[in-house]
Amino acid sequence: MTSYQRNAKRQAAAQGGTAPGSIVGSTLQVLWGDADNARGAAAGSCGLSRDSGGLSSGVRLARVAGMNRTRSVTRAAFGVALVAAAAAWAGCGNDTAGPGDDDGTPFVPDPPAVYVAKVKNVLVGLPPSDDEIAKVAADPGQLGGLIDGWMQLPQYQQKMMVFFELAFQQTQINATDFVDIVPPQGLGNGRAIPLLVQNTRESFARTVLELTRQGRPLTEAFTTKQLMMTPALMELYAFLDARQINDAAQVTDLFAKASPGMKIVMETAQGPIPLADSVNPASPNYMHWYTPDLTALTYPDPTCSGLDPISFNVNSQALHALLYGEIPNHPGPNGNCPNRVGSAMSAQVAATDFTAWKLVTIRAPRAGEAHTAFYDLPALRAGTELVLATPRPGFFSTPAFFANWPTNSSNQMRVTVNQALIVATGAAIDGTDSTAPTTTPGLDAAHADPATACFGCHQQLDPTRSILSSTYSWFYYPQTDAALIKQPGLFAFQGVIAPMTTIDDFARLLASHPRVGPAWAQKLCYYVNSAPCKADDPEFMRVVDAFTASGGSWTTLVRELLASPITTAASKTATGVANGAVVAVSRRDHLCAALNNRLGFVDVCGLDTTLAGRGAALAAIAQIVSGMPSDGYGRGSIAPVLPNQPTLFYRAGLENVCAQVAALTIDAKPNPNQPGAVAWSSAQPDAAIGEFVATVMALTASDPRAAQATSILSSHFQAAIQAGQTATDSLRSTFVAACLSPSFIGIGM
Repeated sequence: MTSYQRNAKRQAAAQGGTAPGSIVGSTLQVLWGDADNARGAAAGSCGLSRDSGGLSSGVRLARVAGMNRTRSVTRAAFGVALVAAAAAWAGCGNDTAGPGDDDGTPFVPDPPAVYVAKVKNVLVGLPPSDDEIAKVAADPGQLGGLIDGWMQLPQYQQKMMVFFELAFQQTQINATDFVDIVPPQGLGNGRAIPLLVQNTRESFARTVLELTRQGRPLTEAFTTKQLMMTPALMELYAFLDARQINDAAQVTDLFAKASPGMKIVMETAQGPIPLADSVNPASPNYMHWYTPDLTALTYPDPTCSGLDPISFNVNSQALHALLYGEIPNHPGPNGNCPNRVGSAMSAQVAATDFTAWKLVTIRAPRAGEAHTAFYDLPALRAGTELVLATPRPGFFSTPAFFANWPTNSSNQMRVTVNQALIVATGAAIDGTDSTAPTTTPGLDAAHADPATACFGCHQQLDPTRSILSSTYSWFYYPQTDAALIKQPGLFAFQGVIAPMTTIDDFARLLASHPRVGPAWAQKLCYYVNSAPCKADDPEFMRVVDAFTASGGSWTTLVRELLASPITTAASKTATGVANGAVVAVSRRDHLCAALNNRLGFVDVCGLDTTLAGRGAALAAIAQIVSGMPSDGYGRGSIAPVLPNQPTLFYRAGLENVCAQVAALTIDAKPNPNQPGAVAWSSAQPDAAIGEFVATVMALTASDPRAAQATSILSSHFQAAIQAGQTATDSLRSTFVAACLSPSFIGIGM
């Protein structure tokens, strides 16, 4: 009995009936196959029988999809069958040893039909074509050229943006995380704030994509002072420059300081005010803002309700919040009237302020030059430059990075510098580095004794982080403590010891560090193969050398690693021997990209907040995928967090996603918000099933597995019809079976 059968029977017993989705389950067993015969002995040792059960069709499809590999397979995620088996296999472990390792059995390479599909899916989320597989079958060297072509597709940009967000640690944040660096209210409560947070997550990844598009080295991302920004994000950077906070949490509001006695006014009844007037000091409507909401607002204190106009003392944080739709705190007849979340119409920012991306240069002000006015939205929309006092070089000074890694008077930038080192060099200060500087400026007195256990780390950590504490306050604003400013520290890490006088020196030392090449090749290895490359693998070292020789060309690294047998398993490598053939679950971003790109959806998973409000069906998918595993990173960890293992939650979520997608694509009404989505008709089941195999399962017509898969899915459709299901439901059920097949939901097949 397979693990899927056991789980289905448990569900059936709990529900007092037959196994749910018995026809789908039967097909899944065919699609998934018996997993592998070697598993039988392991199952037996755990007290699990191997009877045929009632899901006979699912076993065959795993074999069809190529599950029975001769090489060793770490079956971390074999979709439905193994996802459902997670609980049953607890304590049995994964199959990490088998034919193809150094156990005397011969290595059997993967064929082009398998590895071309893997590489294209990882890069762009699309299935291969017959022509592409034929080219590589005739000449394996053609794969590099195909990779170059795939990197020109917009789908590549979309997938790499997610990779760079994670690799540069710009994601895993929400509005609440900004309270630590913008106390006490954070970014505010306006309805448009989630869009601003998404902009902060995306900005640096878009920057790296733009730099690599221009042919500039990856390491320029460590030092750049040009960032891809929207007008809204430009506003945030300028706001953070106008409202500065020192180590003691004291706020200096530069805008308020320059505007003593000014009142900010919001009104409804007098009608709209042109934005150009609101921001123009020469206009009588300067700092007067229109909102349609005042007369409709209610408060616990009824004397606050319906006040129109309202006014309050000039305050940068309140003005910033106003721009995004908040009605800030303001005086009322009997005291303070607390802030309110206004309607979408109350926001001064426009929808395009979150989508109009452009390359913006950040520079320090010249003598006597004014800083960029954060509230001047018309100027921000037209401009490509920010004049700021706060230094913003590279990835480690972005609001997203700072929000990820807040510091304080106890930590004193140690977490910040350690995470920056992890991003740049793939290594952390962990006590294993023998680098020993002869001087230790900035060393904490509590750890200054060489006899203490902490000295080994702190002799590197404290001098290196001192450049951050001499540049920024504990809230990441310009440092004002004279003693800290005078102690810029010393870079001491992994064999490199060098003085630093400015934060730009730190950026340059990161960019030139000898560990950068291996580190970024390793990050890409994790992304592509869901496992690390073996550091001393000659093939991995060749890839790193090619990357370094290219001057740090990202496209070179992508081509070399994805065309390498480390990725394709077309020949034996030390990494392959160490890892086996890792097949991971298609984690959230891979899964959503495949659904979008193969089926013509626009953000079917609802991950882009700038595209919200597109129907209940997509909202249901968004809710499901929000709980599905996705790539991530952790504090102090040099390896990414990759939830490769199957779980019952993953299996249930995936089946529900597939069912929702089936309802959107089969006999569905046209959706004006999804004009490019595929549309299949149950009146033409053969044509639809053919596309399920080619597009969803990624099995081309020349692939011998395609005919078998087509036959199995056709039998599934007919069985559903014979069981009394409608043609629509039968075809949707057939789609779900294809959607749950290993070649779709597994990364590495």
